[in-house]
Amino acid sequence: MPKVVIGSDDLPMTEVGAWTVEKHKRLEKYVDISRYVRRRFAQTETTYIELFCGPGRSIIEGTPDIIDGSAILAGQTAKSGGYPYTDVHLADADERFVQAACKRMPQGVGRIHPHVGDAENTVDDVVRHLNKHGLHFAFLDPYALDPLSFSILDKLAAFKRMDMLIHVSIQDFQRNLRRYMEEGLTLERFAPGWRKVINPDDNDRNIRIAIFNHWLGLIQKLDMAASQGIEKVVGSNRQPLYWLVFVARHRQAHKFWNEIKNIGDQRELF
Repeated sequence: MPKVVIGSDDLPMTEVGAWTVEKHKRLEKYVDISRYVRRRFAQTETTYIELFCGPGRSIIEGTPDIIDGSAILAGQTAKSGGYPYTDVHLADADERFVQAACKRMPQGVGRIHPHVGDAENTVDDVVRHLNKHGLHFAFLDPYALDPLSFSILDKLAAFKRMDMLIHVSIQDFQRNLRRYMEEGLTLERFAPGWRKVINPDDNDRNIRIAIFNHWLGLIQKLDMAASQGIEKVVGSNRQPLYWLVFVARHRQAHKFWNEIKNIGDQRELF
Protein backbone atom coordinates (compact mmCIF):
# COMPACT_ATOMS: atom_id res chain seq x y z
CA MET A 1 0.00 0.00 0.00
CA PRO A 2 1.24 3.53 -0.73
CA LYS A 3 2.36 5.96 1.91
CA VAL A 4 -0.35 8.43 2.95
CA VAL A 5 0.34 12.11 3.71
CA ILE A 6 -1.97 15.04 4.44
CA GLY A 7 -2.42 17.70 1.78
CA SER A 8 -2.81 21.46 2.19
CA ASP A 9 -6.59 20.96 2.14
CA ASP A 10 -6.29 18.67 5.22
CA LEU A 11 -7.30 15.66 3.14
CA PRO A 12 -5.18 12.54 2.57
CA MET A 13 -2.91 12.11 -0.42
CA THR A 14 -0.98 9.03 -1.54
CA GLU A 15 2.70 8.98 -2.43
CA VAL A 16 3.19 7.50 -5.92
CA GLY A 17 5.99 6.89 -8.39
CA ALA A 18 6.72 9.22 -11.31
CA TRP A 19 5.47 6.56 -13.74
CA THR A 20 1.91 7.27 -12.56
CA VAL A 21 1.91 10.30 -14.84
CA GLU A 22 2.33 8.07 -17.91
CA LYS A 23 -0.54 5.86 -16.82
CA HIS A 24 -2.74 8.93 -16.37
CA LYS A 25 -1.84 10.17 -19.86
CA ARG A 26 -3.25 6.99 -21.37
CA LEU A 27 -6.43 7.39 -19.34
CA GLU A 28 -6.87 11.03 -20.32
CA LYS A 29 -6.27 10.29 -23.99
CA TYR A 30 -8.84 7.51 -24.02
CA VAL A 31 -11.46 9.65 -22.28
CA ASP A 32 -10.80 12.42 -24.80
CA ILE A 33 -10.77 10.31 -27.96
CA SER A 34 -14.07 8.64 -27.03
CA ARG A 35 -15.92 11.93 -26.41
CA TYR A 36 -18.10 11.77 -29.53
CA VAL A 37 -19.27 8.28 -28.63
CA ARG A 38 -20.33 9.68 -25.24
CA ARG A 39 -22.32 12.34 -27.07
CA ARG A 40 -24.51 9.63 -28.63
CA PHE A 41 -25.40 8.26 -25.20
CA ALA A 42 -25.67 11.54 -23.29
CA GLN A 43 -29.46 11.24 -23.10
CA THR A 44 -29.23 7.66 -21.83
CA GLU A 45 -26.26 7.34 -19.47
CA THR A 46 -22.48 7.60 -19.66
CA THR A 47 -20.56 6.49 -16.62
CA TYR A 48 -17.02 6.53 -15.33
CA ILE A 49 -16.24 3.88 -12.70
CA GLU A 50 -13.32 3.46 -10.31
CA LEU A 51 -13.36 0.73 -7.68
CA PHE A 52 -9.90 1.66 -6.30
CA CYS A 53 -10.25 5.43 -6.50
CA GLY A 54 -7.75 6.53 -3.84
CA PRO A 55 -8.02 10.03 -2.34
CA GLY A 56 -8.08 11.96 -5.62
CA ARG A 57 -4.67 13.59 -5.20
CA SER A 58 -1.10 12.30 -4.91
CA ILE A 59 2.45 13.51 -4.42
CA ILE A 60 5.25 12.17 -6.62
CA GLU A 61 7.72 10.26 -4.48
CA GLY A 62 10.89 12.21 -3.75
CA THR A 63 9.54 15.47 -5.19
CA PRO A 64 7.20 18.30 -4.14
CA ASP A 65 5.05 17.66 -7.23
CA ILE A 66 1.36 17.11 -6.52
CA ILE A 67 -0.88 15.54 -9.15
CA ASP A 68 -4.61 15.00 -9.45
CA GLY A 69 -5.93 11.46 -9.19
CA SER A 70 -7.22 9.46 -12.13
CA ALA A 71 -10.90 10.10 -11.42
CA ILE A 72 -10.40 13.87 -11.31
CA LEU A 73 -8.38 13.78 -14.53
CA ALA A 74 -10.96 11.62 -16.30
CA GLY A 75 -13.87 13.76 -15.14
CA GLN A 76 -12.17 17.03 -16.06
CA THR A 77 -11.02 15.70 -19.44
CA ALA A 78 -14.54 14.59 -20.34
CA LYS A 79 -15.96 17.93 -19.26
CA SER A 80 -13.33 19.91 -21.18
CA GLY A 81 -14.10 17.89 -24.30
CA GLY A 82 -17.69 19.05 -24.16
CA TYR A 83 -19.29 15.73 -23.24
CA PRO A 84 -18.95 15.04 -19.51
CA TYR A 85 -20.05 11.79 -17.96
CA THR A 86 -23.58 11.77 -16.63
CA ASP A 87 -22.48 9.71 -13.62
CA VAL A 88 -19.20 9.02 -11.82
CA HIS A 89 -18.91 6.06 -9.42
CA LEU A 90 -16.02 6.26 -6.92
CA ALA A 91 -15.24 3.35 -4.62
CA ASP A 92 -12.43 2.36 -2.29
CA ALA A 93 -11.93 0.15 0.75
CA ASP A 94 -10.73 3.23 2.68
CA GLU A 95 -13.65 5.51 3.53
CA ARG A 96 -11.29 8.47 3.98
CA PHE A 97 -10.16 8.09 0.38
CA VAL A 98 -13.71 8.01 -0.97
CA GLN A 99 -14.66 11.12 0.99
CA ALA A 100 -11.52 12.96 -0.14
CA ALA A 101 -11.93 11.99 -3.78
CA CYS A 102 -15.57 13.13 -3.80
CA LYS A 103 -14.68 16.47 -2.21
CA ARG A 104 -11.92 17.04 -4.74
CA MET A 105 -13.98 16.23 -7.84
CA PRO A 106 -14.55 19.33 -10.00
CA GLN A 107 -18.01 20.75 -10.54
CA GLY A 108 -19.90 19.74 -13.65
CA VAL A 109 -18.29 16.34 -14.20
CA GLY A 110 -21.47 14.33 -13.55
CA ARG A 111 -23.43 13.03 -10.59
CA ILE A 112 -20.98 11.61 -8.04
CA HIS A 113 -21.83 8.28 -6.41
CA PRO A 114 -19.61 7.21 -3.46
CA HIS A 115 -19.18 3.55 -2.49
CA VAL A 116 -17.11 2.24 0.43
CA GLY A 117 -15.79 -1.29 0.69
CA ASP A 118 -13.77 -3.96 -1.05
CA ALA A 119 -14.13 -3.92 -4.82
CA GLU A 120 -15.75 -7.37 -4.84
CA ASN A 121 -18.62 -5.87 -2.83
CA THR A 122 -18.80 -2.33 -4.18
CA VAL A 123 -19.04 -3.62 -7.76
CA ASP A 124 -22.44 -5.07 -6.85
CA ASP A 125 -23.64 -1.68 -5.67
CA VAL A 126 -22.25 0.04 -8.75
CA VAL A 127 -23.84 -2.30 -11.30
CA ARG A 128 -27.22 -1.91 -9.62
CA HIS A 129 -27.07 1.77 -10.57
CA LEU A 130 -26.06 1.27 -14.21
CA ASN A 131 -28.39 1.66 -17.17
CA LYS A 132 -28.05 -1.48 -19.29
CA HIS A 133 -28.46 0.67 -22.41
CA GLY A 134 -25.77 3.16 -21.37
CA LEU A 135 -22.10 3.61 -22.20
CA HIS A 136 -19.73 2.67 -19.39
CA PHE A 137 -15.99 2.90 -18.76
CA ALA A 138 -14.23 1.35 -15.75
CA PHE A 139 -10.66 2.12 -14.69
CA LEU A 140 -9.43 -0.65 -12.38
CA ASP A 141 -6.21 0.37 -10.69
CA PRO A 142 -5.36 -1.79 -7.64
CA TYR A 143 -1.89 -1.91 -6.10
CA ALA A 144 -1.68 -5.70 -6.09
CA LEU A 145 -3.19 -8.82 -7.64
CA ASP A 146 -5.36 -9.88 -4.71
CA PRO A 147 -7.99 -7.11 -4.95
CA LEU A 148 -8.41 -7.73 -8.69
CA SER A 149 -10.87 -10.59 -8.39
CA PHE A 150 -12.05 -11.91 -11.74
CA SER A 151 -15.60 -11.76 -10.44
CA ILE A 152 -15.35 -7.96 -10.76
CA LEU A 153 -14.64 -8.21 -14.48
CA ASP A 154 -17.39 -10.78 -14.86
CA LYS A 155 -20.01 -8.48 -13.34
CA LEU A 156 -18.92 -5.41 -15.30
CA ALA A 157 -18.82 -7.38 -18.54
CA ALA A 158 -22.53 -8.11 -18.21
CA PHE A 159 -23.13 -4.67 -19.72
CA LYS A 160 -23.09 -4.55 -23.50
CA ARG A 161 -21.16 -1.28 -23.72
CA MET A 162 -18.53 -1.62 -21.02
CA ASP A 163 -14.89 -0.74 -21.65
CA MET A 164 -12.22 -1.38 -19.03
CA LEU A 165 -8.66 -0.18 -18.55
CA ILE A 166 -6.98 -2.52 -16.07
CA HIS A 167 -3.72 -2.12 -14.15
CA VAL A 168 -2.14 -5.52 -13.45
CA SER A 169 0.84 -5.34 -11.08
CA ILE A 170 3.89 -7.06 -12.57
CA GLN A 171 5.88 -6.26 -9.43
CA ASP A 172 3.44 -8.15 -7.24
CA PHE A 173 3.19 -10.98 -9.77
CA GLN A 174 6.98 -11.40 -9.82
CA ARG A 175 7.81 -10.77 -6.19
CA ASN A 176 5.12 -12.99 -4.69
CA LEU A 177 4.50 -15.64 -7.36
CA ARG A 178 5.75 -18.63 -5.39
CA ARG A 179 3.99 -17.51 -2.21
CA TYR A 180 0.79 -17.03 -4.17
CA MET A 181 1.18 -20.48 -5.71
CA GLU A 182 1.58 -22.01 -2.28
CA GLU A 183 -1.44 -20.33 -0.69
CA GLY A 184 -3.49 -20.53 -3.90
CA LEU A 185 -6.28 -18.09 -3.05
CA THR A 186 -4.84 -14.91 -4.60
CA LEU A 187 -4.22 -16.53 -7.98
CA GLU A 188 -7.59 -18.28 -7.88
CA ARG A 189 -9.28 -14.92 -7.35
CA PHE A 190 -7.28 -13.30 -10.13
CA ALA A 191 -7.40 -16.15 -12.68
CA PRO A 192 -9.79 -18.95 -11.65
CA GLY A 193 -8.56 -22.36 -12.76
CA TRP A 194 -4.91 -21.27 -12.95
CA ARG A 195 -3.55 -24.57 -11.60
CA LYS A 196 -4.77 -26.38 -14.72
CA VAL A 197 -2.52 -24.37 -17.03
CA ILE A 198 0.83 -24.38 -15.21
CA ASN A 199 3.62 -26.80 -14.45
CA PRO A 200 4.76 -25.97 -10.90
CA ASP A 201 8.24 -27.28 -11.72
CA ASP A 202 8.62 -24.79 -14.57
CA ASN A 203 10.53 -21.54 -14.19
CA ASP A 204 8.79 -18.43 -12.85
CA ARG A 205 8.70 -16.64 -16.20
CA ASN A 206 6.89 -19.48 -17.95
CA ILE A 207 4.44 -19.81 -15.08
CA ARG A 208 3.63 -16.10 -15.22
CA ILE A 209 3.11 -16.32 -18.97
CA ALA A 210 0.77 -19.28 -18.58
CA ILE A 211 -1.30 -17.63 -15.83
CA PHE A 212 -1.52 -14.28 -17.63
CA ASN A 213 -2.55 -15.91 -20.90
CA HIS A 214 -5.12 -17.95 -19.00
CA TRP A 215 -6.49 -14.69 -17.55
CA LEU A 216 -6.74 -13.22 -21.04
CA GLY A 217 -8.58 -16.35 -22.14
CA LEU A 218 -11.07 -15.96 -19.31
CA ILE A 219 -11.75 -12.43 -20.56
CA GLN A 220 -12.47 -13.81 -24.03
CA LYS A 221 -15.04 -16.16 -22.50
CA LEU A 222 -16.90 -13.04 -21.33
CA ASP A 223 -17.36 -12.17 -25.02
CA MET A 224 -14.78 -9.43 -24.62
CA ALA A 225 -11.19 -9.09 -25.72
CA ALA A 226 -8.01 -7.52 -24.44
CA SER A 227 -6.36 -5.18 -26.91
CA GLN A 228 -3.25 -6.44 -28.68
CA GLY A 229 -1.60 -3.24 -27.45
CA ILE A 230 -0.98 -4.29 -23.86
CA GLU A 231 1.48 -1.80 -22.39
CA LYS A 232 4.30 -2.84 -20.11
CA VAL A 233 5.25 0.13 -17.94
CA VAL A 234 8.70 0.25 -16.36
CA GLY A 235 10.21 2.36 -13.59
CA SER A 236 13.15 4.73 -13.53
CA ASN A 237 15.59 1.81 -13.29
CA ARG A 238 13.80 -0.04 -16.11
CA GLN A 239 12.24 -2.45 -13.64
CA PRO A 240 8.87 -3.80 -14.81
CA LEU A 241 5.99 -2.32 -12.83
CA TYR A 242 2.63 -3.17 -14.36
CA TRP A 243 0.67 -3.98 -17.47
CA LEU A 244 -2.04 -1.66 -18.75
CA VAL A 245 -4.65 -3.90 -20.32
CA PHE A 246 -7.50 -2.40 -22.31
CA VAL A 247 -10.60 -4.61 -22.52
CA ALA A 248 -13.65 -3.98 -24.67
CA ARG A 249 -16.29 -5.69 -26.75
CA HIS A 250 -16.61 -3.26 -29.63
CA ARG A 251 -14.18 -2.76 -32.49
CA GLN A 252 -14.36 1.03 -32.29
CA ALA A 253 -13.13 1.02 -28.70
CA HIS A 254 -10.11 -1.09 -29.67
CA LYS A 255 -9.45 1.25 -32.58
CA PHE A 256 -9.38 4.19 -30.18
CA TRP A 257 -6.96 2.43 -27.83
CA ASN A 258 -4.62 1.49 -30.67
CA GLU A 259 -4.47 5.14 -31.67
CA ILE A 260 -3.42 6.41 -28.25
CA LYS A 261 -1.41 3.56 -26.70
CA ASN A 262 2.30 4.08 -26.12
CA ILE A 263 3.99 2.51 -29.14
CA GLY A 264 7.32 4.31 -28.82
CA ASP A 265 8.98 2.14 -26.17
CA GLN A 266 7.42 -1.30 -26.23
CA ARG A 267 9.21 -4.30 -24.74
CA GLU A 268 8.48 -7.96 -24.31
CA LEU A 269 5.55 -8.39 -21.94
CA PHE A 270 7.44 -10.86 -19.79
